[in-house]
Parts: sequence; structure tokens; C-alpha cells
Amino acid sequence: MMKKNVFAPNRVALAISATLLCLSTSAVASESDRINELEERLNQLEVELIEAKDAAKSTDRVKFKTGDPSPELISKDGQSTMQFTGRIQMDYVNADPFYTGDDREYTEGFDEVSFRRVRFGVEGYFSNVWKYSLEFDFDGASEVEVKDANVNYRGFENSEIKLGFQKFGYGMEATGSSKNLAFLERASTDTFSPDRAVGASWLYKGDGYNFTLGYGVTALLNDDDENEKLDVLNGRITYTPIKNSDHLLHLGASGLYTKTNDYTQKVRYRARPNTKATGRIIDTGKVKAESTQHYGIEAAYQHRNLLIQGEYAIAKTDAVEGEESISVNAGYIQAVYTLTGEKWGYSGKKGVFKTAKPDNAISAGGWGAWELAARIDIADFTDTDAGVDGGKKTDYVLGVNWYLENNLKAQFNYVHTQADYETAFEDINGNMVYEQDGNVFQARLQYAF
Repeated sequence: MMKKNVFAPNRVALAISATLLCLSTSAVASESDRINELEERLNQLEVELIEAKDAAKSTDRVKFKTGDPSPELISKDGQSTMQFTGRIQMDYVNADPFYTGDDREYTEGFDEVSFRRVRFGVEGYFSNVWKYSLEFDFDGASEVEVKDANVNYRGFENSEIKLGFQKFGYGMEATGSSKNLAFLERASTDTFSPDRAVGASWLYKGDGYNFTLGYGVTALLNDDDENEKLDVLNGRITYTPIKNSDHLLHLGASGLYTKTNDYTQKVRYRARPNTKATGRIIDTGKVKAESTQHYGIEAAYQHRNLLIQGEYAIAKTDAVEGEESISVNAGYIQAVYTLTGEKWGYSGKKGVFKTAKPDNAISAGGWGAWELAARIDIADFTDTDAGVDGGKKTDYVLGVNWYLENNLKAQFNYVHTQADYETAFEDINGNMVYEQDGNVFQARLQYAF
């Protein structure tokens, strides 16, 4: 007799339960492994983060700005920095013969290559609110010369105080850096700007305007080894009533008072024909004076890639007893047009313009930035009433500037100058003449950082 297959539910349930238990145990074990793995990874990331923080605290930071080869060194706490600065200008000059000095001495024409400026220095911050600057000039034409040695306190809102050897602001072009010149040289109004001096200056930056005031003492030796110490008091104010992406209007005025020392009581005004290489073709000679007063006005208008600017300055002396006071003046107007469309930058804090930077540099496969420039520069250093015949000159300057990179540019200038005098002088042919003219061709390659 055969046995029937009888369904046993208890056995089936037991089998299913065992299977589920095995699967559940396997899933729990797999999930636990993943959790352990994530915990280990998290611990490792925490260790790496701690090591990174320790490394940041124990190592000074180094920062490079775009297009700037000079690194900025930053301290552990970020409160102090140091950056190297430099400016190398190599010039080629071809100049006609000129009669120079207050005695109209004949000087031969020449053709030469020389360094105009070779400057190196350091600048930066310490304790977060102090800025420092130290710069030397090694142009090869004279001994090493200190250009800046000062500290600047910037802990006030909208104000700064600078102490030490510094350049005092007077006029737009003279206040700006020589690396940002539209032409190789500044115009004749620069004759009235003060030399660098040891002293203090205050800068206030408002909404659309700024004001500077300074006092310093110069201490130089002239050719006769006489101490030419001067007390210098200056002030300058600038205002930008219009400033947007397409238009900028700059207005400004400057004043300067100098007090001569009791030993010399002499001043002198003279100017070259928009080049450093030649002698001065107008020259008052040394004039006895107890003090001088200089006044200047300035204006500039920028429309995108066109920049027009001009300045006018006048200087008056306060004569010593028994001498005549004199009055001389100078002014210029110039225009710069960037053919490739870039526009000059503007610093509202200092009230000065900065040269354009190329949108398509040579290193990026472009042709750099190109611009044309023209200037008329007039200076009159003759005061007939005081018996001073320094001469009057007019310089016509044409320029082409090529910005290869942000910090590399080439400049080409042609200068035609004409000078007239009240008193005749003898030329090299023995003729008595009242005027002279001549031409200067010059070029510059500048690398600045």
C-alpha cells in the first residue's frame, strides 16, 4: 500500500525563514562594512584637513598677480606682505645741436643709447594698517639714488598719513608714476613740481574727490657745493564730476610754497625740449629769492579710448631785499588715442591716469595695444620787468606707443622745438640771433613690475 505525499507547511515555513535570515544577516553585514568604510574615510579626511591647516599656519604664502612676474610674499597671519618692484627704461636718442643754459652755450648733437631709469625696490604692508615703500635708482649716470623710503599709516577711514622720504603731489602728470607716461618725458610744467623731500603728507579720499597736504625739507648739494635745503609746503585737490564706463571728467588744482635757506636764497627755472638727454634750452639762471609760490590747474576728459588732458602752472618768487621778483609759466595740452580700443585706467585715490593694458598681448597670440599721441608744450621763462631773459619755447611732440604685454611697452617720440629770446646771442657762425630750433628722435623700451 502506497503512502500519500502529504503537504507539510511547518517545514516549508522553516525553510523560508532560514533563507530570509541568511539574506538579512548578509545584508546587515554588507551595510555594516560600508559604514565602517565611510567612517575610516571620514577619519582620514579629518586627518588631512588638520595637516592642511597646520601646513598653512607654518608656511608663508606666495601670491602672483595676473601678468606680474614679481611674487607677493604673505606672512603666516596675513598681516604683513612684501613685494619686489622694478622699472627699467632703455632709451635711444638722436638730437640736433642746441644752445643751452642761461649763457646759450653751444652743445653738439648726438646719437646714443642709455638707461633712463633702472629702479628696484620693495613695498608691502605690516601689522595690516602700515604700508611701506623703499626704492633705489641705478641709472648709471650718477651714484645710487634713493627715490622712496617711507611708511604710510592707513588705519583711518578715508585717510592716510605718509612719513619719510617721498614725492609730494603737485600737478597731474608729476604726481603720477613715470612708468605711466604717454610720452617719454613729462611736459615743462614738471619744472614747478617739488623735489622729493623728507616730511609728512596727508591724503583724504572722498566721494569723487581727494585732497592732499604735505610738508617736507629737501637737502641736496648743487654744483657749487652749497646747501640747497628748502622747506616745502604743498597741497592738491582733484574732483571727478563725471565718471562712468564711457566718460570721465577730471579737474584739479595744486599749490606749492617753498622757503629758501639763509645761505643761498636762490632759485632757478629751466626746461629741456621734452627730452632728458639734451641740455636746457630755456633757463632763468639763478635768481635771488626768499621764497617761491607755485600754482597749477589741471583738467582731463576721457571718452572710452580717447584721453585729452592739459595743465597750466605759474611760479612767482618773493625776492630778497634789493632784488626783483620774477614770474614764469608753462602749460601743455595733449591727446592720446588707443587704436586697438583699450582705455587708460584712473585712480580716484591719487587723481592720476594709468596706461592701458593690452586685451590681446603678444604672449596670447595677439598684437598688443597700439596708440597715437600728440602734445603741444609751451613754457615762458622770460620776465622783462625783472630783467630776466630765460627764453620762451614751444615743443611739438608726436608719439606712438606699443604695449606688448601688461608690463612691457615700446615708445617712439618725435620732438620739434622752437625757442625765442629777448636778448641776442652769438651762434657758432658768429651771427647774433634771437632764436633757435631743432629736432629730437627718441625711443624707449620699458619693463616694469
